[in-house]
Amino acid sequence: MLEEKQIILIEDDPDHADLIIDVFGVKGIENNIVLIRDGQEAIDYFREMAIKWREVIYNKITLILLDLNLPKVYGMNILKYLKKSSGYNQVPVVILSTSSDKKTIDEAYENGVDRFITKPVSYDEFVEKIETLNEYC
Repeated sequence: MLEEKQIILIEDDPDHADLIIDVFGVKGIENNIVLIRDGQEAIDYFREMAIKWREVIYNKITLILLDLNLPKVYGMNILKYLKKSSGYNQVPVVILSTSSDKKTIDEAYENGVDRFITKPVSYDEFVEKIETLNEYC
């Protein structure tokens, strides 16, 4: 049984994942971070959670951080799945992507993303952007 709310981090780049987890740790956020490394694993995880928890999922998950360019299942398809699911559509989803393509960003908002963050190149900017996610926690 989940005792704490969780942050679900769907990120295939190990350096980005480690940095995000470190930033949340430094900020003292006590949430349990679940790291998922590919799109199919994410879909499987969410389906399993839906079976276990049914309509109370949104009370168990604080935030979903989603990369777009994932192996196996594209992140936009995961976003669509989450926002069409009654168990997940209330959970905030933030896309973290290297893409700054306006069409991609517009598509993400059309599909219900709560926030789209383009991953900056510099370490300091990346940390700063991740720190802004405290509002969800």
